[in-house]
Amino acid sequence: MSKYVIVIPLDGSKLAEAVLPAAKSIAQARHGELVLARIAPSLSFKEIIPPDELEELLVRYKQDCQDYLDSIAKPIQSEGIVVNTLLASGDQTADQILEVANFSHANLIAMSTHGHSGLQRLMIGSIADKIVHRATVPVLLVRPDTED
Repeated sequence: MSKYVIVIPLDGSKLAEAVLPAAKSIAQARHGELVLARIAPSLSFKEIIPPDELEELLVRYKQDCQDYLDSIAKPIQSEGIVVNTLLASGDQTADQILEVANFSHANLIAMSTHGHSGLQRLMIGSIADKIVHRATVPVLLVRPDTED
């Protein structure tokens, strides 16, 4: 029997982390594992930052992203849930999330949504909407409580 894998895209915000309680419950019930994914945008500042400084900036940025994922993973692991982290980069966030799901052999993608609708969603574009329509696995969307 293969492991039940849940991919959770995180962007460093509390909003994105709102999906974690639901994902942890599913992972515990299915004896599955979580893959915490951070999609870092491609950074290109060659015109304004010297190449040696750019290299150092990118290394530091990637380390900060990994540190963030680790800080989320450790408390979950202490609950007995298997957690892996994956750092990817690219400008098409939805495409990268789908690639992570494919690479991880995900059974589910679980993510928070901003809950935009109507004109605001059309203007901003919805990563969640793109994933729902293009994913080959089920997608769980959690709309965070916005009263905080």
